[in-house]
Amino acid sequence: MDTKSRILQTAFNLFLEKGFASVSLNEVIKASNITTGGFYYHFDSKDSLMVAVIEKYIFNYFNSTVEQIKHFQGDPQEKLKKVVLTLVGADLNASNKTEIMENSNGIDYRALHILLIEGVHKYDIIKEHYTKFYYNLLEFNKEVIEEGISQGVIRNDTDPTELALMTQSVMVGTIMMWVVMPTIPLEKIMTSNINQLWDRLK
Repeated sequence: MDTKSRILQTAFNLFLEKGFASVSLNEVIKASNITTGGFYYHFDSKDSLMVAVIEKYIFNYFNSTVEQIKHFQGDPQEKLKKVVLTLVGADLNASNKTEIMENSNGIDYRALHILLIEGVHKYDIIKEHYTKFYYNLLEFNKEVIEEGISQGVIRNDTDPTELALMTQSVMVGTIMMWVVMPTIPLEKIMTSNINQLWDRLK
Protein backbone atom coordinates (compact mmCIF):
# COMPACT_ATOMS: atom_id res chain seq x y z
CA MET A 1 0.00 0.00 0.00
CA ASP A 2 1.43 3.41 -0.93
CA THR A 3 1.94 6.11 1.70
CA LYS A 4 -1.08 8.23 0.76
CA SER A 5 -3.41 5.23 0.85
CA ARG A 6 -1.97 4.18 4.21
CA ILE A 7 -2.61 7.65 5.64
CA LEU A 8 -6.18 7.66 4.34
CA GLN A 9 -7.02 4.20 5.64
CA THR A 10 -5.39 4.85 9.02
CA ALA A 11 -7.23 8.15 9.40
CA PHE A 12 -10.54 6.57 8.44
CA ASN A 13 -10.17 3.85 11.05
CA LEU A 14 -9.24 6.43 13.70
CA PHE A 15 -12.19 8.65 12.74
CA LEU A 16 -14.56 5.68 12.98
CA GLU A 17 -13.21 4.82 16.42
CA LYS A 18 -13.04 8.31 17.94
CA GLY A 19 -14.84 10.79 15.70
CA PHE A 20 -13.44 13.59 13.55
CA ALA A 21 -12.86 16.14 16.30
CA SER A 22 -11.14 13.76 18.74
CA VAL A 23 -8.42 12.60 16.36
CA SER A 24 -5.34 14.82 16.24
CA LEU A 25 -3.08 15.23 13.26
CA ASN A 26 -0.14 13.94 15.32
CA GLU A 27 -2.14 10.81 16.10
CA VAL A 28 -2.73 10.17 12.40
CA ILE A 29 0.95 10.72 11.62
CA LYS A 30 2.11 8.38 14.38
CA ALA A 31 -0.41 5.63 13.54
CA SER A 32 0.51 5.87 9.85
CA ASN A 33 4.19 5.44 10.73
CA ILE A 34 5.25 8.49 8.70
CA THR A 35 7.04 11.77 9.36
CA THR A 36 5.31 15.13 9.58
CA GLY A 37 6.93 16.03 6.28
CA GLY A 38 5.61 12.83 4.78
CA PHE A 39 2.11 13.82 5.77
CA TYR A 40 2.37 17.33 4.34
CA TYR A 41 3.72 15.94 1.09
CA HIS A 42 0.24 14.48 0.50
CA PHE A 43 -2.11 16.74 2.49
CA ASP A 44 -1.90 20.37 3.56
CA SER A 45 -4.04 20.03 6.73
CA LYS A 46 -6.21 17.75 8.81
CA ASP A 47 -9.25 19.25 7.08
CA SER A 48 -7.97 18.33 3.62
CA LEU A 49 -7.27 14.81 4.91
CA MET A 50 -10.77 14.59 6.36
CA VAL A 51 -12.34 15.64 3.05
CA ALA A 52 -10.25 13.08 1.16
CA VAL A 53 -11.31 10.37 3.63
CA ILE A 54 -15.03 11.06 3.35
CA GLU A 55 -14.83 11.29 -0.43
CA LYS A 56 -12.82 8.07 -0.83
CA TYR A 57 -14.40 5.83 1.78
CA ILE A 58 -17.86 7.15 2.55
CA PHE A 59 -19.49 9.03 -0.30
CA ASN A 60 -17.74 7.05 -3.00
CA TYR A 61 -19.23 3.96 -1.34
CA PHE A 62 -22.69 5.53 -0.95
CA ASN A 63 -22.83 6.82 -4.52
CA SER A 64 -21.38 3.61 -6.00
CA THR A 65 -24.02 1.63 -4.11
CA VAL A 66 -26.84 3.66 -5.64
CA GLU A 67 -25.34 3.39 -9.13
CA GLN A 68 -24.84 -0.35 -8.71
CA ILE A 69 -28.43 -0.92 -7.64
CA LYS A 70 -29.77 1.05 -10.60
CA HIS A 71 -28.62 -1.95 -12.64
CA PHE A 72 -29.84 -4.54 -10.13
CA GLN A 73 -32.08 -7.06 -11.85
CA GLY A 74 -34.92 -6.95 -9.37
CA ASP A 75 -38.35 -5.41 -9.15
CA PRO A 76 -38.80 -1.87 -7.76
CA GLN A 77 -39.72 -3.12 -4.29
CA GLU A 78 -36.54 -5.21 -4.10
CA LYS A 79 -34.44 -2.23 -5.25
CA LEU A 80 -35.78 -0.05 -2.44
CA LYS A 81 -34.92 -2.70 0.14
CA LYS A 82 -31.52 -3.45 -1.34
CA VAL A 83 -30.22 0.12 -1.52
CA VAL A 84 -30.82 0.95 2.12
CA LEU A 85 -29.65 -2.41 3.46
CA THR A 86 -26.45 -2.11 1.46
CA LEU A 87 -25.83 1.39 2.80
CA VAL A 88 -25.87 0.06 6.35
CA GLY A 89 -23.79 -3.01 5.60
CA ALA A 90 -26.67 -5.45 6.00
CA ASP A 91 -26.34 -6.74 2.45
CA LEU A 92 -22.61 -7.44 2.40
CA ASN A 93 -23.06 -11.04 1.26
CA ALA A 94 -24.61 -9.91 -1.99
CA SER A 95 -22.75 -10.69 -5.20
CA ASN A 96 -20.89 -7.79 -6.82
CA LYS A 97 -20.91 -6.02 -3.49
CA THR A 98 -19.47 -2.54 -3.13
CA GLU A 99 -16.90 -2.38 -0.36
CA ILE A 100 -15.75 0.70 1.52
CA MET A 101 -12.15 -0.50 1.59
CA GLU A 102 -10.09 -3.68 1.65
CA ASN A 103 -11.23 -6.03 4.41
CA SER A 104 -14.32 -3.88 4.91
CA ASN A 105 -16.20 -6.75 6.53
CA GLY A 106 -14.70 -5.34 9.73
CA ILE A 107 -16.27 -1.91 9.25
CA ASP A 108 -18.76 -0.86 11.90
CA TYR A 109 -21.44 0.68 9.71
CA ARG A 110 -23.27 2.08 12.70
CA ALA A 111 -20.08 3.95 13.68
CA LEU A 112 -19.87 5.22 10.12
CA HIS A 113 -23.34 6.78 10.31
CA ILE A 114 -22.60 8.25 13.74
CA LEU A 115 -19.41 9.74 12.27
CA LEU A 116 -21.41 11.34 9.48
CA ILE A 117 -23.87 12.86 11.94
CA GLU A 118 -20.94 14.46 13.77
CA GLY A 119 -19.43 15.63 10.50
CA VAL A 120 -22.66 17.21 9.25
CA HIS A 121 -23.01 19.07 12.54
CA LYS A 122 -19.44 20.40 12.65
CA TYR A 123 -18.12 20.70 9.10
CA ASP A 124 -19.75 22.50 6.17
CA ILE A 125 -17.88 20.44 3.56
CA ILE A 126 -19.28 17.19 4.98
CA LYS A 127 -22.76 18.70 5.16
CA GLU A 128 -22.46 19.63 1.48
CA HIS A 129 -21.48 16.07 0.54
CA TYR A 130 -24.25 14.61 2.70
CA THR A 131 -26.89 16.90 1.20
CA LYS A 132 -25.76 16.07 -2.34
CA PHE A 133 -25.93 12.37 -1.61
CA TYR A 134 -29.45 12.62 -0.19
CA TYR A 135 -30.64 14.47 -3.28
CA ASN A 136 -29.08 11.72 -5.41
CA LEU A 137 -30.82 9.10 -3.28
CA LEU A 138 -34.11 10.97 -3.66
CA GLU A 139 -33.68 10.96 -7.44
CA PHE A 140 -32.96 7.22 -7.31
CA ASN A 141 -36.12 6.62 -5.25
CA LYS A 142 -38.13 8.69 -7.70
CA GLU A 143 -36.76 6.67 -10.65
CA VAL A 144 -37.71 3.43 -8.88
CA ILE A 145 -41.23 4.76 -8.22
CA GLU A 146 -41.57 5.81 -11.86
CA GLU A 147 -40.35 2.38 -12.93
CA GLY A 148 -43.01 0.81 -10.73
CA ILE A 149 -45.70 3.04 -12.24
CA SER A 150 -44.62 2.17 -15.79
CA GLN A 151 -44.71 -1.55 -14.90
CA GLY A 152 -48.19 -1.20 -13.44
CA VAL A 153 -47.14 -2.30 -9.94
CA ILE A 154 -47.60 1.19 -8.43
CA ARG A 155 -50.75 3.27 -8.79
CA ASN A 156 -50.51 5.79 -11.63
CA ASP A 157 -52.61 8.40 -9.81
CA THR A 158 -49.76 9.34 -7.46
CA ASP A 159 -47.01 11.96 -7.56
CA PRO A 160 -43.61 10.20 -7.93
CA THR A 161 -41.76 13.00 -6.13
CA GLU A 162 -44.09 12.87 -3.12
CA LEU A 163 -43.82 9.08 -2.98
CA ALA A 164 -40.03 9.29 -3.25
CA LEU A 165 -39.93 11.74 -0.33
CA MET A 166 -42.11 9.44 1.77
CA THR A 167 -39.97 6.43 0.85
CA GLN A 168 -36.78 8.24 1.75
CA SER A 169 -38.26 9.36 5.06
CA VAL A 170 -38.97 5.72 5.93
CA MET A 171 -35.43 4.71 4.94
CA VAL A 172 -33.63 7.48 6.80
CA GLY A 173 -35.90 7.23 9.84
CA THR A 174 -35.25 3.51 10.17
CA ILE A 175 -31.49 4.02 9.85
CA MET A 176 -31.54 6.72 12.53
CA MET A 177 -33.50 4.40 14.83
CA TRP A 178 -30.83 1.76 14.32
CA VAL A 179 -28.05 4.27 15.04
CA VAL A 180 -29.50 5.18 18.45
CA MET A 181 -31.08 1.79 19.16
CA PRO A 182 -28.46 -0.70 17.92
CA THR A 183 -30.27 -3.73 19.31
CA ILE A 184 -33.21 -3.37 16.92
CA PRO A 185 -33.17 -5.98 14.12
CA LEU A 186 -32.50 -3.52 11.31
CA GLU A 187 -32.95 -5.82 8.33
CA LYS A 188 -36.24 -7.20 9.66
CA ILE A 189 -37.64 -3.75 10.47
CA MET A 190 -36.50 -2.17 7.20
CA THR A 191 -37.97 -5.03 5.20
CA SER A 192 -41.25 -4.74 7.13
CA ASN A 193 -41.36 -0.96 6.64
CA ILE A 194 -40.74 -1.19 2.90
CA ASN A 195 -43.37 -3.93 2.60
CA GLN A 196 -45.94 -1.82 4.44
CA LEU A 197 -45.03 1.21 2.34
CA TRP A 198 -45.35 -0.89 -0.79
CA ASP A 199 -48.85 -1.99 0.21
CA ARG A 200 -49.83 1.68 0.19
CA LEU A 201 -48.24 2.27 -3.20
CA LYS A 202 -49.86 -0.64 -5.02
